Amino acid sequence: SDTISYLYFDCEKNQGYRERVVLKNGKFRLSGTVNRAAEIIFICKPSALFEDSSYYRLIVESGTINVELTMSDSNIVKDRVTGSPAQLEKRNWEIQNRIFLQFDENNLRSYSSFLRSDEQRNAADGEKTIQNFQSRLSLLRELRAAIALEYIKNNNDSYFSVAILRLYVRLYSVDTVMHYFESLSPRVQQSTFGKYILNDAFARSDNWQHFSNFLDSTTYKKIKSIRSLYDISLPSLVGDTVSLAKYKGKIILIDFWASWCGPCIKSIPAINRLMEEVKDLPIVILPVSVDVNELSWRKAVKENNYNGIHLLDKHSLLAAYYKVLGYPTYVIIGPDGKLLDGNAVKPNDGETLKKRLLEVTNQTKK
Repeated sequence: SDTISYLYFDCEKNQGYRERVVLKNGKFRLSGTVNRAAEIIFICKPSALFEDSSYYRLIVESGTINVELTMSDSNIVKDRVTGSPAQLEKRNWEIQNRIFLQFDENNLRSYSSFLRSDEQRNAADGEKTIQNFQSRLSLLRELRAAIALEYIKNNNDSYFSVAILRLYVRLYSVDTVMHYFESLSPRVQQSTFGKYILNDAFARSDNWQHFSNFLDSTTYKKIKSIRSLYDISLPSLVGDTVSLAKYKGKIILIDFWASWCGPCIKSIPAINRLMEEVKDLPIVILPVSVDVNELSWRKAVKENNYNGIHLLDKHSLLAAYYKVLGYPTYVIIGPDGKLLDGNAVKPNDGETLKKRLLEVTNQTKK
């Protein structure tokens, strides 16, 4: 294809973007200002199920960066970059570990092909084969993560170090993440990668000592000041600001979702049905999007006919408060504002979520 998708994050506007560009004679140009080291992800095959050789992660720093990608179909087989020392570090690291990384990618490609094939649908042991693939890939990622930590330990003033720490952040404990993060130089910590690492680590830990030196004072104060759900107000789809205190006395089911989350979108019909089924009960279902791009949020609600009162948590304040680690996540709050279930079952898992809500309703009547 002559079209490429690319993802990037605008720090000044606190907005994420996914855009497309048409190549002219095999080339295109992006321009802008980089305030903090960050990343652009180019996707040459948007239908890819996993991040494979059709993806290209570019670490951007200040200055002019030239990138030349050699393609075979939708796969990137060679790259040439000038203007980004961190990207050069990344390429050298990949060359040094090329045998292991190639083995990892071959397994990922085989797994992707299996999931797309008729073999997966017809095989009697299809589930066992999937489990074998997942176990092998999990082991390979753990090995890759160990190699990455060794690099970080020896290169504490490198943007590539913080980039790979962010890439594998979920493979480490919070203590390990913060140990290596604290070893990085201040300029590297203050990159966009550093921001993501802190946000993720915060969602997995209650140890404020880890974060008080790193979270900016505004965010730190906001999160520390929250005593309950009712202290939070969020913008709604119709343009006003909704205080969650208005739902005191009701059971609340929060659907933390995002426009870019495939499983979230697939769950919308089930959530819509659930809203209809509990409409006469003291239950409020609140879809809360963590999109940073407001237009993408509005478009997803409209295109998927998502019912209900929609709120936007673009700074992930509410998501951070409830330690949400992935999407979709369903959280049940009691009529007194106390957390009853921080990771409820998905609405399309039969009638289980509805039964859970009915149980809570009956318990609160007693």
